[in-house]
Amino acid sequence: MYTRTIKNIEHRVYADIAEFKKHEGHNKVNKDWRKADEGDWAFTDDGQVLCILKRTIIKSSQYNKDTPYVRTLLGTRYVTKDYKLEGGPPKNIYMFGDGKGNRKYVTHRERMFAKFIACGMEPPQAYIRAFPTNSENYAIKRSKLFLRQKRIRTLINKEIEMLLDDIGITKIYLLEAAKTIVDKTKARDADRLRAIETLMKIAGLLSTEKKTDTIAMFQEFTGFSMEKLKNLEMGMIEAPKDGDSES
Repeated sequence: MYTRTIKNIEHRVYADIAEFKKHEGHNKVNKDWRKADEGDWAFTDDGQVLCILKRTIIKSSQYNKDTPYVRTLLGTRYVTKDYKLEGGPPKNIYMFGDGKGNRKYVTHRERMFAKFIACGMEPPQAYIRAFPTNSENYAIKRSKLFLRQKRIRTLINKEIEMLLDDIGITKIYLLEAAKTIVDKTKARDADRLRAIETLMKIAGLLSTEKKTDTIAMFQEFTGFSMEKLKNLEMGMIEAPKDGDSES
């Protein structure tokens, strides 16, 4: 729950309908914030519940006509299909936004979504299980949007790490396993490389942010030079025959 006091009145944004009912009882909540009146409680596009602080009409230079807008603790939005109401509270709620603000806190339903994804569930099914919707098309769109958000991807990665830790699989364990494969297997270099990359991706070691460090660690453990790695990617190294030694 997020709270903010405006003109000596406390206003709230609830993470979901369950939290709303806990504090507000069974007050009516409009399913579409675009249709809600000033003073109404309404669902945001990502399942939060808030109050419409102000609703009025303004001459919009963007749409070149009189356009309704609403003001909430998540900012000000034009009441059109082009705008979404979601994310976290901005510093200035009086500025128009596009719904792409970064939210620092994580809702209970987002944690559920991340857990389901980490356990191998398909994103649309994970969204339907975690959020109050029965629309598969909506779940497909929303889950795709979620997976593009860095905050959600980080949450999923943490859930995966927790699952791996529970069964004793750490990044060090995976690196040691990768080294064992390199040292003992007689498979082709290309097959070995793919197997190692798979393990390292599972551990999150091949993310863009860690690419340079990952390459250095990979070379240290495998003994592969940069030239050999490039040749493997281009398919220029052939499989060694049985009994042949590998360079």
